[in-house]
Amino acid sequence: MSLSDIKNEKFEPIDVSSLDSFDEEHSNNMDKSDPDFDRFKMLFEKPKLEKEKSHEFEPMYDVKEELEEIIFKPLIKRNDEPFEKDDTNTENQSSKGNGLSEKEDRKEPEETPEEKGYREGFEKGLEQGTKQGHEEGLKKGEAKGHGKGEQQGIEKGEKQGFEQGLKDGEQKATNETREKGVEIISSLEESLKTADKTLDLLVEKYEERIISLIQQIAEKAVMAQIEINDEIVKNLILDALKALVKPEEVVLSVCQDDYDYIDMIKDEFFEVIDSLNSVSVRSDASIKRGGCKIDTVTASISADPESRLEAIFEAIKKVGAK
Repeated sequence: MSLSDIKNEKFEPIDVSSLDSFDEEHSNNMDKSDPDFDRFKMLFEKPKLEKEKSHEFEPMYDVKEELEEIIFKPLIKRNDEPFEKDDTNTENQSSKGNGLSEKEDRKEPEETPEEKGYREGFEKGLEQGTKQGHEEGLKKGEAKGHGKGEQQGIEKGEKQGFEQGLKDGEQKATNETREKGVEIISSLEESLKTADKTLDLLVEKYEERIISLIQQIAEKAVMAQIEINDEIVKNLILDALKALVKPEEVVLSVCQDDYDYIDMIKDEFFEVIDSLNSVSVRSDASIKRGGCKIDTVTASISADPESRLEAIFEAIKKVGAK
């Protein structure tokens, strides 16, 4: 149809009876009866198709089944995999009862020299490579295991050695300390014995000189005390009066330095000596300080620190002489 035809086309009214024909479909209803509105309704409503059950289609040709039937053989096989002849469908399908005949065995193609050489070379290379790989792996594993074992051995040995060394060191130190202690004690005992012997020899040799030195020291000490303590003279006079038998009338002769003190305390002598009736005090230049001379009707006695010390040291000398 061209554009000119469209322009020349005029609008014409539609005949209702023409609706009875769709897509070259001619209706057999040629009479002028009412149109079929159900068919007219189909133009505007979507067709409602009933869901039909899906049918499974089985292929007439299965590629997988055909591939399984084709026998693929490697050109080269390992020694541990001997060549085997495969039979395909050698058993009758008696269970199905289809009466199919057995398939003929397919023969293996013979090896070519090139394939045989390749196979033998592959087997030798595989064997040699396996052996070489085993040896190298064994060496590497041995080296690694040796290193690890050595490290663990060192750590374990250090730990055990430290513990054992610590224990042995403590025991050794204890033994050495005990031995040194015994040696020191023995040495001290010997030194003390030697010192005792030396002291005995020194005392025996210098006894008189030692006693004399001690006596001089004692005299100086006593005289120093007399200078500062007047009661020493008082006690000395009381000791002398006690040595007399019931003294009654007593004349005390003392050093001029002690006169005032003795004259002041003479009444105390009556409290200690009950038999005393009278005590007179006089000074005597011949008497040293701290000494005294007592005269009674029946006796006379002298007392001074030097005389008393002399008596003490004489007694010591006598004891030492024994």
